[in-house]
Amino acid sequence: MFYLKKSLEKHGEIKVGIVGAGIMGSSLVAQLELLDNFIPAVMSSRRLESVYSALDKAKVDRSKVIETNSIEEAKEAIDRGYYVATTNNKIAATVVDCVVDCTGNTEEGTKISLCAIENGVDIVTLNVEMDATVGCYLKVLADKKGVIYTGSAGDEPGAIIELYEFLNTVGFEILVLGKGKNNELNYYATPDELKEEALKKGLNPKMLTSFVDGTNTMTELNAVCNATGFLPDTRGCHGFISSPKTLAEDIKTKDEGGILNSYKTVDFVKGIAPGVFAIVKCKSDVLTSEMNYLKMGDGPNFAIYRPYHLTSIETPNSIIKAVVLRDSSIASIGKPVAETVAIAKKDLAIGESIDGIGGNTVYGVLESAEVQKSENLIPMGILVGNVRVRRNIKKGEALSYEDVELDESSEIVRIRREQENFFTLT
Repeated sequence: MFYLKKSLEKHGEIKVGIVGAGIMGSSLVAQLELLDNFIPAVMSSRRLESVYSALDKAKVDRSKVIETNSIEEAKEAIDRGYYVATTNNKIAATVVDCVVDCTGNTEEGTKISLCAIENGVDIVTLNVEMDATVGCYLKVLADKKGVIYTGSAGDEPGAIIELYEFLNTVGFEILVLGKGKNNELNYYATPDELKEEALKKGLNPKMLTSFVDGTNTMTELNAVCNATGFLPDTRGCHGFISSPKTLAEDIKTKDEGGILNSYKTVDFVKGIAPGVFAIVKCKSDVLTSEMNYLKMGDGPNFAIYRPYHLTSIETPNSIIKAVVLRDSSIASIGKPVAETVAIAKKDLAIGESIDGIGGNTVYGVLESAEVQKSENLIPMGILVGNVRVRRNIKKGEALSYEDVELDESSEIVRIRREQENFFTLT
């Protein structure tokens, strides 16, 4: 019993670096400050005001905070029992035992992960947008260095994999994995349209836009695909309307009266948020009868539904698994099997800038890696920095590599190219 907690107590203190002072980062530093054997040693963000706001909310005594952008000064301060406030993300990925990426920024997330790998620091990422884009290769690099690279428990992909691992272990045949869609789905939503709502929720307008236009849902399911080998049944998934009680009846293959082409797929559902789910089948009639006896439905398919995911509140479990147990909560199992590709939100003209995830110009949809490669479609996560359109593109059209001029100074663009070369050669 209580294996994680006892393992942590035996191991002793874990020094954690947190990057990003938004809702997730601020919540995490407050939580770790309350827990035994965790020290939120470094808090980093673009603005020091945000860092201090997070530390103040966590009731960290300001007399115990050293402000520095020097790695050596930060290391010395931590050794003396101080917390570090900084705008230098490298510190949070260098002088600690584990770094938690709460940025949601694919470029910064890549830099943080690479720095951590180089310095032997374990990585827990809530940056699923980055993970969906280059996580497969970052896992390879981390493994070579003996570093644990993992997504977080509590984030929806991690919660889905928790269900998957449990169901797989006890012997169910797993047919579909998915999540509830929290927000309305409007592929063409823009930050200006959602600015007022975002501010009320304490979110960056671009982040809220990525939720509403579906990009976030696609990247989350993308991470699940790469961790299991499951695929989207169709480009962008179906997007079912259902309820916890009717999931198993509503999500079926065509030959069973549903709309799926096949099983071993991922999808999302309006009507079950904030939960995650799996559709399963028993491998024995005896077990099917027991599921019926347990009031799980008539079968042959059953829905296993978890009605919550606590996002960063569950992250400490992933930190323990990574640092102490040397295990991941969710990570890719090999080369990418799915990709989140860019679709035009509006007509785009030659020379026009593309503003990436949560912007005005493109949204992301999930596609198999096989189709992405055959059509040379461009992943959403590398549309960062100065990106320009090379040809006129119609609204609703998928963008290919030939359609845009990427920012070649970008770190995630470089790593993405390395990923493609690596998995082509292996």
